[in-house]
Amino acid sequence: MKTSIAVAAVLPGLFVLSPLASAETTTEPPSSSPATTTTTTTTEPSPQPLPVWLKLSAYSGQPGWKVSVAAACEGTASPLTSAALRVTEPLGRNAEGHQPWALFGETVIRDVPSGSYPVSFDCAGTPVTVHFTVLAKEKASQTAKIPSGAPQTGDGSW
Repeated sequence: MKTSIAVAAVLPGLFVLSPLASAETTTEPPSSSPATTTTTTTTEPSPQPLPVWLKLSAYSGQPGWKVSVAAACEGTASPLTSAALRVTEPLGRNAEGHQPWALFGETVIRDVPSGSYPVSFDCAGTPVTVHFTVLAKEKASQTAKIPSGAPQTGDGSW
């Protein structure tokens, strides 16, 4: 009677352990069939090149006004060209190496006839162009009557 109780107590434990034991076992293909191996390789997507662009602090203005220039170019950049803008500080990268793709420059609007003018540069052979509009120069207003005599400012006393 003691053996039947011991078997009854151990038997449920074997059924509980048997799925765990089978989960740990691996089966190999029979030696008569060719072994197949599956290799999964994941390739990281190659980085996309940064976009190339040219931006101006203003897209219109009068002769003599300053216009800042910003550009994005990972490669070699040509100088900025424009009939409307005179470059006072050529396109250049940050001296400390921050944002190595960024270029900055300064220009002044030339005294040219009003109208739209292309502003461009090449980034590694890719031309980039935006348009700038030169506005007509405002004429200085003249005083209609020239004042005569000393100004009436008082003598400084209260």
